[in-house]
Amino acid sequence: MRRLRHAVLGTDPDLSDPRVLDRVTVGVLAAWIAMGGDLLGSCVYGPDVLGRASGGHRGVLVVAGLATLATLAVLALAYTRMVVHFPHGGGGYTAARYAAGERAALVSGVALVLDAGFNVAVSVVTCVEAAAAVLPAGWAAMRLPAALALVALLAIVNLRGVKESVALLAPILLAFVGSHLLVLGAALAQRAGAIPDAVAAVPGDLSRLAADRGAVGALGTVVRAYAMGGAIYTGLEAVSNGVPILREPKVRSARRTMLLLAGVPALLITVILAGYLAYDVRPSPGVPMNAALFERAAAQLVGGGLAGRLAVAVPLLAEAALLVMAAQTGFVDGPRILGALATDRYLPRRLSRLNGRLAPAAGILVVATVALAATALTGAALEPLIAVFVTSVFVTFSISQWAMLRHALRRRLLHAPWRADAALHALALTLCAVILAGTAARWRAGAAVTLLLVAAAVALALAIRRRYEAVARAAEAAAGQASPPVVPEERQAEVVGAGTLIGRDVPIAVLVLGDRTALARVGLAWLARLTAGLGGVILAGATLLDAEAVQGEEHLRARERQRRRQLEALAEEVRRSGLPVAIALRRGADALETTASLIADLMRRRPAPSVVVGFRSTPEGAAVDPLLRDDDLSVRLQTRLQREGIPMVVVSVPLDA
Repeated sequence: MRRLRHAVLGTDPDLSDPRVLDRVTVGVLAAWIAMGGDLLGSCVYGPDVLGRASGGHRGVLVVAGLATLATLAVLALAYTRMVVHFPHGGGGYTAARYAAGERAALVSGVALVLDAGFNVAVSVVTCVEAAAAVLPAGWAAMRLPAALALVALLAIVNLRGVKESVALLAPILLAFVGSHLLVLGAALAQRAGAIPDAVAAVPGDLSRLAADRGAVGALGTVVRAYAMGGAIYTGLEAVSNGVPILREPKVRSARRTMLLLAGVPALLITVILAGYLAYDVRPSPGVPMNAALFERAAAQLVGGGLAGRLAVAVPLLAEAALLVMAAQTGFVDGPRILGALATDRYLPRRLSRLNGRLAPAAGILVVATVALAATALTGAALEPLIAVFVTSVFVTFSISQWAMLRHALRRRLLHAPWRADAALHALALTLCAVILAGTAARWRAGAAVTLLLVAAAVALALAIRRRYEAVARAAEAAAGQASPPVVPEERQAEVVGAGTLIGRDVPIAVLVLGDRTALARVGLAWLARLTAGLGGVILAGATLLDAEAVQGEEHLRARERQRRRQLEALAEEVRRSGLPVAIALRRGADALETTASLIADLMRRRPAPSVVVGFRSTPEGAAVDPLLRDDDLSVRLQTRLQREGIPMVVVSVPLDA
C-alpha cells in the first residue's frame, strides 16, 4: 500500500530539512497560477452573463460592465486590506472571528467551504460543456461521467502538493491569456473606430429604454444585469484565505498576487466587452457570446480556412482548459478554511493535518466530496450549480466585509487610522448586499438550498465543538483524580536529563502522548502499578506540520518549543518519583507514520520487558462520535507496531462525557 501511495502521490520530503516549507510555499507568480483560475474563469462566462442580462441593450451592457469592473477593484482592495490586518490567513473566517463573533465566523467559514466545493463543480461542468461544443455529438452523453472523473483527477493532483499542481496548470493559464489577448487585441486594433461610436450611442439607448419601461424599470434592468454578474467576483477571497502558502514577506506577496489576480481578469473582461461593442455581438440562443466574438474576429483578421478555424478553436479550447484551473482555486482555499475550523474544534482535528507530501489531504477529499455530490445531484446541470455557488460566495463576502467594517470602527476607539478602511468596507458591504439580493431574486430555489446547507453544516459544527469541549472537561477531571506515580524504593534510579535518552541496556516504558496530554497523568499513575522493573520512562510525541505550522520555520520551531514545554511538565512529575525520564520528539506530517518511526528507533535492540504504552479515551453516547474516532492514534499505532514485532499496550480511559 505504501508503494502504491508513493507511485500515485510521490515520495515524501525530508521533514528535517530546514527548507522543507519551501514545498508548501510559493512565490507571486505561482500563487497567481494556484489561486487565480477562478477569477480568470469568470472571463469565460462573466461577459456572456452580462451580455445576456442586458437583453441586447448596448447602454445596459456598458453601464453594468463599468459597474462590474469598479466592483472588482473595490473588492480586490478590500480583501488586500484584510490581508494587511490579518496576515496569517483564514480570510473572512479569521476577520469575522475577531471582529464579528464566533457564530458569524462559523457561518462565514462554512459558506467558504461550500463555495470551494461548488467552485470545483461549476468549473468542471463548464469545462465539460465547453469541450462538448467542439467534440463529436456522442460526447454529450458522457458529460456527467467526464465531470466526475475530472473532479477525482484534480483531487489526486492536489494530493501531490501545491507546487506539483501549479506546474501542471501553468501552461493552461499562459495559453488562455496569450490566445485571448493576441486574437482579440489584433481584432480590436482593426475595429478601434467602432468602439467610440458604440459608447456614444449609450445615452440614446438608455433614453429609449427609459421611455419604454420608465426610469425605474430602466434602472432595474441595469441593476439586475449587474447583480447577475456576481459569478465574476468569485475567487477574490483566495489570497486572504491562502496567505500561509505565500513566501515571506507574506503581506507584500499577497498584494502583488492580488494585483495579478484581479488585474489580469479586469483587462480580459474589458477587452471582451469592447469586442462585443466593436463587432456588435448580441445574445443568441445556444451560441456563447465569446464563441460568436471569436468567429467574427477571426473572419476580420484572417478570413476562413485553417487559419480562421485555429483563431477560433485555440482560444475556445484554452477557455475549456482554463476552467480546470478555475477548479484548482477550490482545492487551494477549501482545505485552508477546513483547517482553520478544525483548529478551532468545529470539525474533526484531522482536517487541520497534512499528508506526507505536505498537502491537506483530508481537506482536499472533503472539497472533492462536496463537488462530486453537487455534480451528481444536479446531473452536471450548470444553472443550479451557479445558483448555489454565487449564493455561498456572497454570504461569506457580506459577512467578511461587515466584520472588516466593525474592525475599522473599533480602531477609531483606539485613535488609529480608520476612516479610509471604514468607507472602503462599507462600500464593499453595500455592493455585496445588492448582488446577494439580486442573486436570491433570480435563483430563489438555489439560494434557499444554499442557506439550508449552511444551516445544517453550522449545526453539525456546533455539535462537534460541544463534544470536543465535553471530552476535554472529562479528560481534565480524570487527570485530576489520578494519583502521581509512587515508585518502590528498589525501582529508584538516577535521574536522567530530559534531553538525554536512556541507555539501551535497561528495559523501559515508552509513553505515547497524543494531543490530549491531560491523560498523561492518568498514564503515569497506571505505570506506577506495573510489576515489571523498569529502568526509565521515555515520553514520546510528534510535532506535526499542520495548516498553522506551515506559516514558516520560526512558527514551526515555536510549535516544537511549546510541545517540549508540555512534555517537560510531565517529565518533572516522573523525576519526582525517582524514575529516570527522557523526552523524544520528532517532526512530521502524518501522525501515525511519524510516531511509528520514532517508536521503532526507541525500541530497537531493547531488552524485554520494554513496552510501549498508549492511551485512548472512551467517551460514548454522542451522535458525532464516529466522526471523531480518527483521533484514536493509539489503536492504529498498536496494529502497526505489532506487525513489526514491537509490543504495545493500549489503556482505555473511560471518560464521563
